[in-house]
Amino acid sequence: MGKLFREHQGKIVLASVVFAFIIALIIPKLFIHLEFISSTFINLLKLCALPIVMTSLIVSIGNLKQIRELKIVARNSVVYILCTEIIAVTIGLIVFNLVDISGNINAQSLLSAAKYTDSTSTAINPAQIFNYLFTSNIFHSLVNFDVLPIVVFSILFGITCALNHDKAIPVLNVMSSLREMFLALLNGVMYLAPLAIFVLVGNSVAESYLSGSLGTNLLGLLKFVGLFFVGLFIHFLWQLILVVFLYKKLGVRNLLQQSLPIFTTAFVTSSSLATLPIALEKAEQFGGDKKVINFMLPICASMNFASGMMYEIAACLFFMHILGIHPDISQQLLLALVCILTGIAVGGIPETSMVSFVTVFGMAGIPLSAIAILMPLDRIVDRVRTMVNIFGNTCGTLIVSKTIRNAK
Repeated sequence: MGKLFREHQGKIVLASVVFAFIIALIIPKLFIHLEFISSTFINLLKLCALPIVMTSLIVSIGNLKQIRELKIVARNSVVYILCTEIIAVTIGLIVFNLVDISGNINAQSLLSAAKYTDSTSTAINPAQIFNYLFTSNIFHSLVNFDVLPIVVFSILFGITCALNHDKAIPVLNVMSSLREMFLALLNGVMYLAPLAIFVLVGNSVAESYLSGSLGTNLLGLLKFVGLFFVGLFIHFLWQLILVVFLYKKLGVRNLLQQSLPIFTTAFVTSSSLATLPIALEKAEQFGGDKKVINFMLPICASMNFASGMMYEIAACLFFMHILGIHPDISQQLLLALVCILTGIAVGGIPETSMVSFVTVFGMAGIPLSAIAILMPLDRIVDRVRTMVNIFGNTCGTLIVSKTIRNAK
């Protein structure tokens, strides 16, 4: 049964999406009573995600007996993450500067429905950042699903295990077993995916149909979303081409077919963390180095949101242009830097781009009421961004694996 499900998972998911659209238009209120299904599914994914992040980092770092090896893996991973983020933001800058889509858009009418008036200060306190990252209670961070403190703790604990490897062997064995058990639990949870897809997609369609607001907002943002997807496709394409060039035996078609579970899970959950276990499995199947995979993917899932950073810079330029604000190159570069920094601080859970927009829009001089314009579309856009993010992270492990092997 399990093998049959995996073989036809793509077809089952597609059928769920089509069926959800039909039912949402016929019986839209049905999905109000089914929301607990999608919530339960996502909660179960999140339940598995953080323990897998912790144990993967601790085991992978703890088993690196030579500090030199740790330095190479960490260095190359961080360099790749920063490069992808810079490339993504650069693509956003180029695309939205080359193509002007603000000509026929009326700023007043576009912002007329906005009601977001939060005036909270966006000042950054370095002391608060360090107190957040270096938590005094890891269990508190686990309870609150605070990703970055858990990643920092796991790295520090893993390094301690690596420096005291003989004494740490029993601990690493326990962590390795825990990781395998949570991965097995996750495989069981994934059998609920088609039903969760049906509810999530159907609920989105039903809400838009009942409120009647999606059409109005979509008309004003259609060109923006379309152009953003062009930039997103370029970002997706260069990573795909590079991996196929480095791993010639994979092939484009085979790589995309094998990555289908990554795409579907990312679209359903809109969470890099929830998709992490599947990405770990697929990256190893593709031929990535296990040390790189177990170290890099958890880091990427909590701090590498390159397509989200592209979305921020694209939205900034879009609203600035329709408001008659035309920033020079130095202002755009500074804005790009802020997008990268705020993007790194965003956790790997759904709908987090709205938080970072407060800081970025505030710096750009864009009324924070513009955030409300993006909300109706963000549910779909965020899912597409997550698909590109997690696929790019998986590709990144393969690329970094090549650099590690060449360095040996």
